[in-house]
Amino acid sequence: MALLTDEQITEGLERLDGWEREDGSTIRRTVKMPDFMSGIHLVTSVAHAAEEAGHHPDVDIRYNRITFHQSTHALGGLTEADMELAARIDELVADALAKDETG
Repeated sequence: MALLTDEQITEGLERLDGWEREDGSTIRRTVKMPDFMSGIHLVTSVAHAAEEAGHHPDVDIRYNRITFHQSTHALGGLTEADMELAARIDELVADALAKDETG
C-alpha cells in the first residue's frame, strides 16, 4: 500500500461528500445527525464496515455531531484504503439520513 500524492488526494476528495484535508496526513468529515441515538447507530454501521475493510477511522462523538478522521497511521499518511473507507462512510451517512427522513 502506497501513500497517495497531493494530486491523488485532491482528486479523491472531489469524489467524496463533505470530506476535507485536515493536514497532510488526514482527511475529516463531520456529520450532524438528528439526535444522539441516530449518531450512535451510524457509528455502529461504520464500525461494521471498517471491520470488513480491515481499516478503521478515528471517530469523535459529540452528542449528534460525529467526526470521522481517516489516515493510514502505519504509513503516516493517506492511502487508497482511506479514500475507499471514506466513500463507504459517505454511503452509510446517506442511508442513515434517508432512514431518519422516512421514519
